[in-house]
Amino acid sequence: MYDRSSPFTSPQPPGPTAKSAVALQVLRHAVLTCELAPGAAFSEVEVETRYRLGRAGVRAALQVLVAEGLVAPLPRQGWQAKPITGAFIGDVITARRQAEAAITYVELTASERERVQTLVTLAAALAGRQDPQALVTARVTDRQILDILAARTNWFQRKWLRELWDHSQRVVSFLESGEVQYRPLSREGLFEALAASDHAGATAEILREVDHLETFVSCALLRHPDAVLGQSQKRSARRSRVQKLTSSAGKGSRGEPRSTVKS
Repeated sequence: MYDRSSPFTSPQPPGPTAKSAVALQVLRHAVLTCELAPGAAFSEVEVETRYRLGRAGVRAALQVLVAEGLVAPLPRQGWQAKPITGAFIGDVITARRQAEAAITYVELTASERERVQTLVTLAAALAGRQDPQALVTARVTDRQILDILAARTNWFQRKWLRELWDHSQRVVSFLESGEVQYRPLSREGLFEALAASDHAGATAEILREVDHLETFVSCALLRHPDAVLGQSQKRSARRSRVQKLTSSAGKGSRGEPRSTVKS
């Protein structure tokens, strides 16, 4: 069937809005998967070259990612993927415990219930599989379920929830290694509780998943404690070097303060 809404049927080339959307999708994925490593600095030119994006699209995308707390501008240097610290991870987990209560009161339409049921069934089928593609699909499926639920909340709640889930994805990508992999729990209990308007049951299911994330974080940090500590140590070392350079710049060769009076 001919689809008039398809972007490929338009006789006009993609405009600035479409290019910005593509750049945002590419850069957000790079940040969330830690392809742009936490704490890493980069320039617009580097990003344009690496991902074959246009300057205008990159700038617009970076401004959106700043608002989402994923990147930060570095004056006269470019941009930085926001660092991940232990305090940040704790804040994300705490915020999820509070913010996700909003989805325990959502009421799904018939079509939404059918869609969520299909996704829950797919997730159950993937639960026992260990291959990498099954794990990726399980995570995508879980996020699709959450996005459907978030869509039934108000604009502010939806924005906060999606940003928290993005930050969680980034934390998982940052902490994962070959022997420690994160797999989301089944959402079947949550779906059943929502269908029965069981707010207490839905809340328990939400907290169970957040506890599961916290356990993963704890295990990952126990196996690789330098994952987060290494960043703070590097920043401390950089600050120490800057302080030493600043201190030595104000002294003469014998350690005496430099005179500012010309002879």
